[in-house]
Amino acid sequence: MDSYLCESKYHNCGRKRIQVTYESIASICMGDRTSIRDLAKMLNLSPTTVWRMVKRKQIKAHSSPMHPGISEECKMERMRWVLGLIMDCSIPNDPTYYSMYDFIHIDEKWFYLTQKSQRVYLAINEQFSHRKAKSRTKIPKFMFMAAVARPRWGEDGQCEWDGKLGIFPFTYAVAAKRTSKNRVKGTIETKPIKSVSQIATRAMLINYLIPAIKEKWPPHEGEKVIYIIQDNAKTHILQNDQE
Repeated sequence: MDSYLCESKYHNCGRKRIQVTYESIASICMGDRTSIRDLAKMLNLSPTTVWRMVKRKQIKAHSSPMHPGISEECKMERMRWVLGLIMDCSIPNDPTYYSMYDFIHIDEKWFYLTQKSQRVYLAINEQFSHRKAKSRTKIPKFMFMAAVARPRWGEDGQCEWDGKLGIFPFTYAVAAKRTSKNRVKGTIETKPIKSVSQIATRAMLINYLIPAIKEKWPPHEGEKVIYIIQDNAKTHILQNDQE
């Protein structure tokens, strides 16, 4: 009997946990609960109390990404594009999509020449290299165009062609105007195209992409029309471009 009283002596004692209802949080504007301190202020609680609720999974943190807004007209255009890839001979019994073996997809991407902070793993007593630049906030960057097609697989399951046509940089060559400690006057230097326009995109397709297609495309497929698929960036050329 005494042991039972000792065990139940401190039962349900102390401060009770503060309970926060779903409605009290959901009624707060999203912009007023972007941090624990702001949420605690709106709930009239201490930040430590709200932090403990997060640890107990009574409140969860969520990162809200920004999604692109797609208009109804754009949705319809996408739907027409998808439906247009269905072969007419397969309708209506067995709708089958076009194989897209003659499609090439291109896209551009910026890459910085280096990073402000870069981690490397060194050996014991190895001296780390001293990196420097003219400005830490204006690091040079290069734009590349990548082009890929659908890979080709043989009957034995081996890859006959991986579909990779190449990654081409938007650069130009210019002769150095004066001598410096890095090079002498007249040395050919490669510099990035800072503003990629339709002229640069057209030159990239004519001088790099089309020769790569002629060189790497599987020869056993014979002559065919090849379509280059691009997004709706302003720097891309139009379908009826003469050059």
